[in-house]
Order: sequence, then C-alpha cells, then structure tokens
Amino acid sequence: MENCDLLIRKADLFDVGDGLDVAVKDGRIAQIGRDLPFHGETELDGAGKLLIPGFVESHTHLDKALTAVDEDTPNLEEAFGIFERYLAKIPEGGIVEDIKARSRKVLDWEVAAGSCAVKTHVLVCPQWGMASHQALKELKEEYRGKLELRGILQWDEAYDKEFRAAARAGEIDFIAGYPLFTPDPMADIDKVFSLADEYGLPLDLHIDERDAANIDCFLRVIEKTKEHHMAGRVTCGHVTALCAVDDELAHRAVMECAEAGIHIITLPSCNMYLMGRKDHQPIRRGVTRVDEFLKAGVNVSASSDNIRDPYRPFGNGDLLEEALFTAQVLQYGTRDQLAEVMRMVTSRPAKNMLLEGYGLAEGCKADLVLLDAPSAKEAIISQPRKRTVLHGGKIVARDGVLM
Repeated sequence: MENCDLLIRKADLFDVGDGLDVAVKDGRIAQIGRDLPFHGETELDGAGKLLIPGFVESHTHLDKALTAVDEDTPNLEEAFGIFERYLAKIPEGGIVEDIKARSRKVLDWEVAAGSCAVKTHVLVCPQWGMASHQALKELKEEYRGKLELRGILQWDEAYDKEFRAAARAGEIDFIAGYPLFTPDPMADIDKVFSLADEYGLPLDLHIDERDAANIDCFLRVIEKTKEHHMAGRVTCGHVTALCAVDDELAHRAVMECAEAGIHIITLPSCNMYLMGRKDHQPIRRGVTRVDEFLKAGVNVSASSDNIRDPYRPFGNGDLLEEALFTAQVLQYGTRDQLAEVMRMVTSRPAKNMLLEGYGLAEGCKADLVLLDAPSAKEAIISQPRKRTVLHGGKIVARDGVLM
C-alpha cells in the first residue's frame, strides 16, 4: 500500500496474528498484510510489539474527578461532605469552567495512556444543575480528533424540561440511572426505561452497588430490558450485591442477564476500596461475579470509575493499570485469562459504548496503541511506559507525552 499515510511494520496484532504490517490512510486501517510496500513519511517499527485497538474507558465520573484536593478521609460517610465543601468553594458562575479544568487533566491522562474513547456519567444536582452537561458538550468539541467522548446524563425531575430539550437536540448519548439513591428504586427503573423508549436512547445504570444480599434492582432491569426489547442497549455497572446472595439466585440472575443481552461493567479498583467496609473477617472483595458472567456469555468490561475524588483517592486514567488490578482481583494469570482481561478494557467496552468502526480489521478506525510488549500477558504484567497512541490515524501521544 504505497499511498498510505502511515505504516506499522511487523507488529503482533492482538487477537489477529503476529508479524503483520498495518497501513493507515485517511484515518482508517486501509490494509493488513506482510511486507507491504511503503514510500510515505511515517513508518513505525512494530517488531516484537503488541498492537491493540485503543483502550475504552466506559465508566468514569469526570465531573467529580480531582475534587479531593484540600481534604481526604478514610470514612465514606465523610466523603459526601468533602464533595459538598469543594463545590461551595467554586466562585459563582464558575462551575462549568471548574468541571472542564479538572476533566481536561484526566482526559489528557487517558489519551496519553492510550484511551481512544471515554464514557462518563454526568451528574445533575441542585448545586450545579445542568452545568456538567454543558461542560461535557464543550469538552466533546475540544477533544475532537484526540478522543471519542460520550456522556451518560442523569434524569432529575427538577430538570425534566432541560433533560428533554437536550434529548430532542441529540445531546444525550446514554441515560443514567441510580435507583438505589432514590425513594422508590423500582419506579425509578421504570422511569428511565420509559425515557429510553421515548427518545430511542440506550441506558447505563448504577445497579446494586452495595453489600446487602438484595439484587431486586438487577432483576427488575433484566425484566424491563426484555419487556422493552433493549438487548445490547442496557449496561449495568457494579452489581456488587450479586456476591452477597446465594449461588442459586446468583446463577439464575447471571443466566437471565445473558439471555436479556445486558452489558456488565465491573469497577474492581473502586469496588474493592468502597465495598465490604463493615465486614469482619472474612471481608468480601466487593467485586461482582465476573468469571460467572463471562462463562455465561455476558459482555463484561472493566473500568476506572472515580478518579481522585472523595470517594476514591486513586486512579491515573490508565486502563492498562486497571487491567493489572482487575487480573489480580479475578485471580486471572494465564495467557488466555490475561488476554480476556485485555478484551475487558478494549473490545468489550467498545460494545457497551456502541462504538462503530472499532477494531483491528481493514476499514476500522485507526484508533490504535502500539505497546512495547510481545503479548497481552506481558503488557498487563510489565506495564510498559513506551506506548505510541494513534487516534484517527494520527499520533496523539508517545511514551506518555501528548503530541
């Protein structure tokens, strides 16, 4: 492919094959083969390196990120107060700019680490109303060409008019739901499914993020997904309560989830930090039944969740780092198991994010990461800092530095 814009030479393509050339033209993978002719300007040596499609961060909270600046606490109950006090310090009229400034830092980390797409929850609350939605709209334009950015907007009765206007304008990518934080969780689930029907939008829900042995919300979401024929368009994050119920009920829920076509997102680094805090030994790990979901054929992804806010002080916007943590929590250490973990931060979240043209095939978008490691196993274990990140066929970061 002599007229391409960029050529990656002799790379090992994840889940495709080893020692392959990848020609990129007009932002897409134009050709994959061996010993492709090339006379262009940019040729990358991929020998002994792993080429993957870009990482996909499918569950985070950009608008809360980096708010644990002046205070921190080991007590989750106090975290809410820290967040409230942070908001109170923002000058009047400065909320949008404050959200954007903090979000930029995390998004830059994401791009530098190899993320090609980020899906973030968008908080609607009395303190800032729809300011987070406005900030995300502006950030989408700012990061165009560097990263695909999509939002999961929360419906709030106090801002029903604004939500509907945004939906009609095509400004909402996913509808959020937090039923456990509402007076009537079942009615809240029914409401978000009704909104999804009305506006033709997918759902991304926080479900059963607790230690109690109660998965009523999860079962209700499964029921409504089938009723509304929304297979492939509903995502449930957390589902940590599934580990507290008995194996028989859990097995039934997992199989019904698979039948309904619901995506699951596990947040191991956040769930292990937050869950099981009132347990005495043995203390639960707080991570949902990932292995059982995968064996049932459910699409399971892993993601960061909160990044350096009062609810979790950790996180670097680096999904390879999250993959290592996930592998250790799941006790996945074989070559095949670690390849599955790599899929949990690449191709699997691309499905719950409904990304089009994603992957390592001719015609796919050239959103790629070249890792200085020969395999997914070695990449996850060794955490190589040398990475070349492409978005739309252009190099946007090298070795952790934005271009």
